[in-house]
Amino acid sequence: MDGEEVKSKGIQSIEVGMDILKKIAERNKPLSITEIAIICDTSKSKLHRYLTSFVKTGILEKDQNGKYILGTELVMLGFKASQKLNIIDIAAPHLIDIKDTLNETAALTIWGESGPFFVSWEEANGPINIGIKVGSRVSVTQSASGRVFAAFLNKEATEEKINKELNKYHLSQDQFQEAISFVKKNGYSFVNSTIIQGISAIASPIFNRSSNLVAVLTVVGLENSLDTSEHSKAVHILKEKSVMLSRLLGWNGDL
Repeated sequence: MDGEEVKSKGIQSIEVGMDILKKIAERNKPLSITEIAIICDTSKSKLHRYLTSFVKTGILEKDQNGKYILGTELVMLGFKASQKLNIIDIAAPHLIDIKDTLNETAALTIWGESGPFFVSWEEANGPINIGIKVGSRVSVTQSASGRVFAAFLNKEATEEKINKELNKYHLSQDQFQEAISFVKKNGYSFVNSTIIQGISAIASPIFNRSSNLVAVLTVVGLENSLDTSEHSKAVHILKEKSVMLSRLLGWNGDL
C-alpha cells in the first residue's frame, strides 16, 4: 500500500482516475491533454501521471494525432460486464415502478424462435385480469410489442411471420408499413382493441450497446383509461424507462 493515497477505506487515486475516465468517455471524441485538464479541472502535470498509466495498461490509447481515446482493454471490460446483464432482472424494478405510477399492467417481451413472447409482467391492481402470462406468444402485427419488433428487428427474422399474419387478418402491406413508419418515427407503438376488444397497449424498444433490439417494454390497460397518444403521461414514462434500460445496456442513441 506504500505510495497509495488512502481515503476512508478507499484508494483516492483510483477514484480520481475513474473520474478522469468517465469525463473522457462522456466527450465521445479524441481529446488532448489540455482538453482533458480543462474538463477535469486539474493541472496537466498531475493529469500526465494518470494518462501515462492508463495508456500503459491499455485503458486509454493515443490516436495518430497524439490525442487520447478509450482503449481496447477498457472496451473489453465493459463488454464482459454487459454480457452478465440480464434484461429480465434489470427490467424487474422498472416494471413495478411503471405499474405503481400508472396503475396499468407492465410487461417485458423478447423475441424467440416462434416470435415475440412475454417473459415477465407486473399486473395492475384493477378489477379486470388482462391475462398476460409468462411464455404467452404475441402477435407481430396486432400487438404493440410485436410492431416494435417488426420495426427494429432485421427483415429475415420477421418477414415470414408478418406475411402470414397479414393474410390471416386481411391487412395490406401498405397499412402495416404505415404503422411501422409511425413506430420508427416516434419511438413507440400503440394498438387499440386489435386483439381484445376494449384493451389498449403501448410499447417501446430496449436496445443494447450495439443498437440491437433486445426486448420491448409494454404497458397494457383498458382503452378508456390508457392514453396511447404521443404526448400522454403513459407514453412519456414508457419511453423514459425504455431509454433508461437501454442506457444500462450501453446504448447511446435517442428515441
